[in-house]
Amino acid sequence: MGTARRTSGRGTEGQKYALTPDEDDAGFWGFAQEAEGLFTPLQEEEGARRVRLVGCSPQGGLMKSLGHVGSRRAVAGNAWLEVLDADGAAMGAYFVNDVTVVDVLPSAQGGGLVDLTVTLWCDQARPGADRVWNLIRAGGLNRTGMWHELAADRRAWLSVALWSRTYQSQGKADAPAGHVFTLDGRQIVDMDSF
Repeated sequence: MGTARRTSGRGTEGQKYALTPDEDDAGFWGFAQEAEGLFTPLQEEEGARRVRLVGCSPQGGLMKSLGHVGSRRAVAGNAWLEVLDADGAAMGAYFVNDVTVVDVLPSAQGGGLVDLTVTLWCDQARPGADRVWNLIRAGGLNRTGMWHELAADRRAWLSVALWSRTYQSQGKADAPAGHVFTLDGRQIVDMDSF
């Protein structure tokens, strides 16, 4: 993930996710308030996901796929699913393959929004990572060592740390050349904690 991009200016209030196609000239696919199932692999294959985009405002290629549920034209294609902060800036993004619309319903969120169910492939969105993204979004990632209490979710924590490193380092100066870092090894008990 490069520098954090601002996807706001398109009505991002309450939006936590944005879909941008992987082709530069393909436009913008829309926002969603939630992406239920993104961090839950299907049993058949670890990277397979069935994601319900709650409060979605589909646009571009995603919008074109809505009227073709059940056919080959329901496949919108590949995209970047961006995780947004409260101001609409991308904190990080996951590359998602073969985004295919499988269901469309009016959203309880109102305002012409829909709840859009899609299937896709994303083996980088680890179970438990949504908790860490929500901590970053809410400013709750505010002390060192918070990962110590995690056991099963350490890999999710690490994945978010990697995907969000550019966003989290914004405005912070790099350590000067020759700076010595001290690593406290008391909490290292396995590869993930290292």
